[in-house]
Amino acid sequence: MVYAQAPQGPPVPSSPGKPKRPMWHWLLLGGVAVLGLLVVAVFAIFIAFQVLNRGNPQDTVDDFYASLETGDCELYENSTTEAFREGFGLTTCADFEAAFSSGGTADYTVDDRVNRQGYAIFDVTESFTRDGEPVQAEVRFFVRRIDGQWDLDGLQPIEADTPPIE
Repeated sequence: MVYAQAPQGPPVPSSPGKPKRPMWHWLLLGGVAVLGLLVVAVFAIFIAFQVLNRGNPQDTVDDFYASLETGDCELYENSTTEAFREGFGLTTCADFEAAFSSGGTADYTVDDRVNRQGYAIFDVTESFTRDGEPVQAEVRFFVRRIDGQWDLDGLQPIEADTPPIE
């Protein structure tokens, strides 16, 4: 076998390597990264605003009872749907004020609550006085989200055979 001898002579200069990138390249990459982060931040703020601005359906139940107690027709209309008002025959402020002009107090407690896609169901126990006698009634409220606002859409008395909310 014959082996070749390594060449003798001056050392071979090392390769210069990769050339450095120009400054405009780093500025462009940095600008694109900052712009991307801004877009993500704006999107996150928009989603957070939508989530936080959706309201609480229990506020609708509270507003409904407050409107009955104070005789506030505007609050009543803002917390109920038109179908609900028609169902109770209280479609105008004159009808509402005639029915609740003297006001009245009803203590209530929310016993159960279930949230669903676009609506919430509340089981409520009301305590009030009728003809000087204390009365307790159990009622189920159906609160529906319409155009970004929660409105009371239905009411059902809870009887002994009424199934629980599932």
